Amino acid sequence: MFRPSFKAALLGLTLLIAALPAAAQVDTGQANFNIYVAVGDSLTAGVASGGLVQTVQRNSYPILIYRQATGRTTGFEQPLISEPGIPALLELRSLVPLVIAQRGGQGTPLNLTLPRPYNNLGVPGAKIHDVRVTVTGGLHDAILRGLGSQLQQAVALHPTFVTLWAGNNDALSAALAGRVIEGVTLTPLADFTADYQAVVSALSGAGARLAIANIPDVTSIPFVTTLPPVVINPQTQQPVIVNGNPVPLIGPNGLLTAGDRVLLTAQAELATGRGIPAVLGGTGQPLSDGVVLSASEVSTINNRVAAFNTVIRAEATRVNAAFIDTNAVLRRAADTGISVGGITFTENFLTGGIFSLDGVHPTPFGYAYIANQFIAAINDQFDAEIPPVNLFPFVFGGASAAGSATAQKAEPQGIFTPLALKNLFWLLRVPDLDDQPSVTPPRRRRGRG
Repeated sequence: MFRPSFKAALLGLTLLIAALPAAAQVDTGQANFNIYVAVGDSLTAGVASGGLVQTVQRNSYPILIYRQATGRTTGFEQPLISEPGIPALLELRSLVPLVIAQRGGQGTPLNLTLPRPYNNLGVPGAKIHDVRVTVTGGLHDAILRGLGSQLQQAVALHPTFVTLWAGNNDALSAALAGRVIEGVTLTPLADFTADYQAVVSALSGAGARLAIANIPDVTSIPFVTTLPPVVINPQTQQPVIVNGNPVPLIGPNGLLTAGDRVLLTAQAELATGRGIPAVLGGTGQPLSDGVVLSASEVSTINNRVAAFNTVIRAEATRVNAAFIDTNAVLRRAADTGISVGGITFTENFLTGGIFSLDGVHPTPFGYAYIANQFIAAINDQFDAEIPPVNLFPFVFGGASAAGSATAQKAEPQGIFTPLALKNLFWLLRVPDLDDQPSVTPPRRRRGRG
């Protein structure tokens, strides 16, 4: 046990103040949280480790904001899912070799009969167009329940405050699929702009004040960055060196370069020897196009994210919304790490503490940290004094383990089982390019392993 004085010194009072009692009055300035609604995708819904489950949902960033802004623990309704989640959460099956699979079974919705829209309307896999118009399909059915799109239900609640963090999937789909296909995996800028402006105008027109977050760098998440583009010695987990240089993997267009990205989905192929030169014991066959992002594809995605974020920033300015630069936050995590209470959190897969087992979504700590970024922006924009979330339980307490790994020294090159990958892509509504032969290059392998 930490002594109270040491605990305070270790964590810093400015970041880790105590949570508010239920009856406390909070100065929210010009922001009114009487009817607070959250609109967005899986990040808003609270997905972690490849699934949606109540143990993580109960600490989603929207409900953390609500608790801090109101001092209440009830009144903010979410579409809670029972254990083990939908899809079932990922778990570590083996450390050596490192295997990530799904838990058995599947969860069920717990409060489908709520006689009004949920306050948290975030739908995993939703793109900005889905926020505006989509009613059914995938988890839309459990969250929207046929009552209208996210936007329609949000407006119907007559919200006084709305957080909007949407648009991630308009670029993320390309990164996860390993393909940049305009209008399929990557949303055209003109379409994104029209939909985003319509969503913001409708929410603002409903009388709500807004807090709007932009899109992170989807090519810097662990799902994209964990595996190097060179041959790794399975015994030492270090690059194979020949003539003083690492040996590049074989990609769909030849030897990979330092700017190319090998996705976590490539592990199944690497295990069979694909991508590895025959002289080193591999098959000499190239990795599939769907498990590699070329440097040019990375550049295209990043340029599109920058363009999307220009639109988002302009809309936030237009309606006087609080603006949260999550792109800069996660870029800082990638470059230098985030120090909290003497502990440095990074974007490293499994051991970094920010990303969960799917390499895409945050851990509970990551969500709590993001909630504090929202709170800081809201305080600044609306002259409020909402206290930040107490991060202590997310660093040292039980909340830190939900939906995340506990092993601190696991080798960060995990193999997802085929079922785990299939359900992760279903959750994020990543297009199955095998069903679209007109846009699929001829060397695309069948299936994703």
